[in-house]
Amino acid sequence: MTTTVPATRSDPDLAGWLLDAARRWHAAGDPAAAVRAVTDDLAAALPSTCSVAVTLLGPGRVPLAPVGGAGPAAALDALQVRHDTGPLAAALAGTPSGSADLGRDPRWPALAGPVAAARVRRAISLPLDTGREVVGALSVYVTGPGPGPDRAVLVPVAGHAALALRTLQRTQHLTVALASRDVIGQAKGVLMERYRITADSAFGILVRASQDTRRKVRDIAALITETGEAPPPDGPPEGLP
Repeated sequence: MTTTVPATRSDPDLAGWLLDAARRWHAAGDPAAAVRAVTDDLAAALPSTCSVAVTLLGPGRVPLAPVGGAGPAAALDALQVRHDTGPLAAALAGTPSGSADLGRDPRWPALAGPVAAARVRRAISLPLDTGREVVGALSVYVTGPGPGPDRAVLVPVAGHAALALRTLQRTQHLTVALASRDVIGQAKGVLMERYRITADSAFGILVRASQDTRRKVRDIAALITETGEAPPPDGPPEGLP
């Protein structure tokens, strides 16, 4: 049976629902799976008039492609990303935002047509704020005249989602960093054995090859370990496209 998000922040059912949901989000295999879990869980708990999307910030704090389920949420998020406008833009900058009548809101005239076509009335966009940084935004759009969910209810949801996503992002980054370190170490070993040089000299060859080919050191190292092709200690790299 689907649990409905309580209407008020004081409702004790909110704590139980949020605890169960947050456990699922933290247990997700990676940030992408966690985003899908957040949108699916919240969409299932909210009235059918609500559409949910999550937009994460990627490298350089550039918004990634919004993720949402059924309904117009993901498309409306993507529109706001393209035009850098609307309540989503404010939320990604760290400020909660929304509108009781998004299609007629004078702050965002560019949204009027698409919002009317989607029959969206109300919008709420909240930062996914860990307390130290904003990792993205959670958006809920409501079709029809209903009031939709209370922002005070969505705030703790966004907070728990932010913490789960940041934890998974850090785990993913650490895994990638460890894998990169292993590959670079293997490539250094190949160079050390081939040219009878020190570890520092081997790493210097990798760095020079990276600069000359405009590729990451890890990519150069992976090519060396996979193919056995190695750049010489001096001169331009050979065997490296």
